[in-house]
Amino acid sequence: MKLNELEILEDDFDIFVALNDPNKIEFLFDAIESGIEASILKQIAKLDEQYSRMPSKQIVSTEDYQIGQHRIAVTLTKHTVYLNSNSLKAIRQFVNKMTNDGLLLWPIKSKKTDFDMYRFYKAYKIIARTGPLSSN
Repeated sequence: MKLNELEILEDDFDIFVALNDPNKIEFLFDAIESGIEASILKQIAKLDEQYSRMPSKQIVSTEDYQIGQHRIAVTLTKHTVYLNSNSLKAIRQFVNKMTNDGLLLWPIKSKKTDFDMYRFYKAYKIIARTGPLSSN
């Protein structure tokens, strides 16, 4: 097959446009030698390998709670809890509540960022999750 006889359909062209220049040349060469379908499958496999190596993004959830008359901002990742409040007492109460609920926490040194709008800031590493502690 010659290059001027090559017919690239709309769906195939969408993939072709997404490729960088060296991969476009490789796509055209493979399309002439092996056919469009084989060329597309090869390029999709390369793109899949490229994107599967990318690091996954960390899931972060943020909640605001009212403890008495104070607010506390809690940012939770898989292994870390960040607490930010106007009151150290509110932070201590929240940490005690999490400990009683079965989270084993270890304080870590972490600097306050521009996103932490309250005065006091504490960070804890989640060591383990266990059953709730009983006060009996």
